[in-house]
Amino acid sequence: MLSRSPVRPAIACAVLALASTSALCAAAATPPAVPPVAEIPVAPLPTQKRRLPPLPPAETAPHTTVTTTTTTTMVPSLAALTVEPSHVGATELMPAAPTVLSTPPHVVLVDELPFRASHTHARELAEHEHEHAAHHSKKKGRHGRPFHPAPGIGVDINDATGGAGAADVQRTGRNVGYWPFRHCYEEGLRRDQHMGGKVDLDLAVAPGGGVDRANITGATLHDESVVLCVAREAAHLALTPGESATSAKMELTLSTGDEPVPEPHPMPHADELRESLRASWPAVKQCYAGALAKHADDGGRLELHFHVKPSGEIAEVAEGDTRFGDVEVTRCVLGVYRGAKLPGVAHGSHDASFVYALHLEARPEQGAK
Repeated sequence: MLSRSPVRPAIACAVLALASTSALCAAAATPPAVPPVAEIPVAPLPTQKRRLPPLPPAETAPHTTVTTTTTTTMVPSLAALTVEPSHVGATELMPAAPTVLSTPPHVVLVDELPFRASHTHARELAEHEHEHAAHHSKKKGRHGRPFHPAPGIGVDINDATGGAGAADVQRTGRNVGYWPFRHCYEEGLRRDQHMGGKVDLDLAVAPGGGVDRANITGATLHDESVVLCVAREAAHLALTPGESATSAKMELTLSTGDEPVPEPHPMPHADELRESLRASWPAVKQCYAGALAKHADDGGRLELHFHVKPSGEIAEVAEGDTRFGDVEVTRCVLGVYRGAKLPGVAHGSHDASFVYALHLEARPEQGAK
């Protein structure tokens, strides 16, 4: 029987082997040296339980509150920058975060009739003045004085205290202030050839001679732009240095000459053209007001050279011969006028070129410090 079933002895052997192995395993598990699982220390478990839950909502609330408060505080400051409704290109070069003025300045903007473009305009005016002076050299002027075609610019220092004397301040004031003051006055005379008067200023002069402050204390001149212009130019003068700061009172007398100030030839239909150009004034003022937040002493004459197609479309506009002090203001104003439309400018089939002169000054509102 066994010879016919050789598998049975193998099974029997396997059963015996398994029995022996079970006995050995039971013997190995018997020693009591290993403590039961229930007796393993569990002290670290509470610590793990405290770390596992997510942060409660109360811990994230302070961060959200801070962000909201900061945003709410900044909004009124940015809204205070608005001066006038913006037009096309008005904020082209506005500073991203300019210093907010406590009181927005009052912008004084005046212009001249658009005139024909000429690169020799300044030279022509100088030659005109020289010819008239030579022709009338033996002619008596007003009130029996010698003939003098140019405007009169008188600078007088009535009082000076501190490091420099009145005579020294007056001497340097007449020397360095004549041409800046004359340019301001001549622009006003092109608007009114009979204008004249006085401007009184209080000057605070640093020991080095630079003017720290020029305050207007009185004026009989009726052109506000001219008054503000001479005050701004006075603040840029380099006067006599002293051992200490100097306070001085300047009286500036502006009088007409014996000849009218030469005026450039206006364009055909200049009045109509100027009204079209003035439509962009709100945007021009905002360009200027934005720069005043960084440079409170900006101001002066800005000439724009236009090239216009017969349809009134502006082909090109660039800065003219006179350079404005602030490049950002110039670029911003050019951007405003590049998008403007000037109907009826060029008549016929030819393009038109002309110069449009603006003058920008700023006066703080009453009560502003």
